[in-house]
Amino acid sequence: MPQSPLLIGCASGFSGDRSDGAAAVVRTLAAQGGGTLIFETLAERTLALAQLARNDDPSRGYEPLLDELVSPVLADCLRHGINMVSNFGAANPAAAARRIAAIAREQGLPVPRIAVVHGDALNTAAQRALLQERLGAALEGQEVVSATAYLGATEIAQALAAGAQIVVAGRVADPSLTLGPAMAHFGWDAADWPRLGRATMAGHMLECGLQVTGGYFCVPGLKEVPDVHAAGFPIAEIHADGEFIIGKAADTGGAVDARTVKEQLLYEVHDPARYL
Repeated sequence: MPQSPLLIGCASGFSGDRSDGAAAVVRTLAAQGGGTLIFETLAERTLALAQLARNDDPSRGYEPLLDELVSPVLADCLRHGINMVSNFGAANPAAAARRIAAIAREQGLPVPRIAVVHGDALNTAAQRALLQERLGAALEGQEVVSATAYLGATEIAQALAAGAQIVVAGRVADPSLTLGPAMAHFGWDAADWPRLGRATMAGHMLECGLQVTGGYFCVPGLKEVPDVHAAGFPIAEIHADGEFIIGKAADTGGAVDARTVKEQLLYEVHDPARYL
């Protein structure tokens, strides 16, 4: 398997994030020989809203900004061998994949090989009965809008190893968008915990987009970040042993240094003293 570093750039940290950040990431990846572009667009509330949209229209239920995220960079990604991995399938990954194929046709591009990761939705009668059994009184009188289980990186890795150029998922663990491509690129075993752990941390660095390039760190007047209004999205350079370097798209604002990375490392950790 390849031992050369893998570059992974993230161009979205949440649904409704800036849709103009991917171009600089793609240019940077292309200039360095390719890599993987990821978009992180899901949260629990986002997924519930997506399910409501699908209930109203079976052709919807994926990320509303899908066209704005994918259309400007699809041709360059295909031209430069940059894979695309995202959870922007939300409640309807298959429909999102069909829309991406349609975008390619509209742009006169060859339709890419698109893999759909599904199985996260818990919507069978047996699954709903189990939810009722486990949650009991907490669900009494309540309508369940959306119930999903987090999938992991293995399915993403399998899709890429099988030749997918684009992987569209619903609810997968956020760092899996990074860990899956790394597993596929380096051929890591699913029980290689040190490497998986390091790449999971790389995924945690990337998953919130501009947070690690100064957006979360910046406190005007106390912790200044240059050109934070034009902060660039992050790029991780992952090595065969799982160690990684965090940078950002070339010719963009913001900052990546030990302080911005440390704050993102501890983001959403309840008790840093107990952080494995």
